[in-house]
Amino acid sequence: MNRLMVFIDKYIYGIIAALTVYVAVFVYLQLETYTEYFPIESFYKGSRIDIPEDEIHLLKENLEIPADFQPTNVKSIAQDANDKRKKSYEDWAATQSSGDPEKSVKDYEKELFQNAKGVEERKKLQEEMENRKKNETTINKKNENTSSSSKSSPNAYAGEVMVKWSLQGRTPHQNNEWFVRNPGYTCGFGSTGKITVRIRVNNNGDVISATCDPSLSTSSDPCMVEQSEKYARMSRFNYAAGAAKNQEGIITYTFIAQ
Repeated sequence: MNRLMVFIDKYIYGIIAALTVYVAVFVYLQLETYTEYFPIESFYKGSRIDIPEDEIHLLKENLEIPADFQPTNVKSIAQDANDKRKKSYEDWAATQSSGDPEKSVKDYEKELFQNAKGVEERKKLQEEMENRKKNETTINKKNENTSSSSKSSPNAYAGEVMVKWSLQGRTPHQNNEWFVRNPGYTCGFGSTGKITVRIRVNNNGDVISATCDPSLSTSSDPCMVEQSEKYARMSRFNYAAGAAKNQEGIITYTFIAQ
């Protein structure tokens, strides 16, 4: 035994080298190299979509619309839910301002200017005032496009409308209902129902937050919710000196499938 150990200890490197060569030759002899090329065919040619037999195709006639929903009876206008005037289908006018909106805006600008700190801040506000005055001519022209019957009528529209807001004591910016924006046609086929958005408005009339209220809505369609919140934030109301800095209200949008 001692002689074997002495032999191994004496020729250890030679034994390791021999074993390495043996393993390398064994592995080499077991491997086979394929030099022939052959193409691999694809699993399918062209793109396709497998539609189950029981799946309903998205066609206009397959879209479900509430039986009692009559889009022809919904007028594409904005209306103040707090408007207490008499209702009429034929002889009606847009929401009327309780005061002079132009004077209110000027009063607000004057208040901002007086409260501004520093020369630079006052200069910035002065530039903003001048820019607003330049835009007044364009806005007034839009208001003039309103029909003469709408201007003179003391009544409010009696039917359903696509936009209805409730914000106590406030009217649309420059008394132009275009500023309460209407997303009712933006979600395409099958988008019907009402979405109510809770808004928060500062005393300048800007909408600073808008969140859908599911409890007051008849649909949870993602497009309708997203567009309602987006258009609510785009809306603007008149300045109100006595209004809270963060006045809360709601806007209800009626969507009509195209």
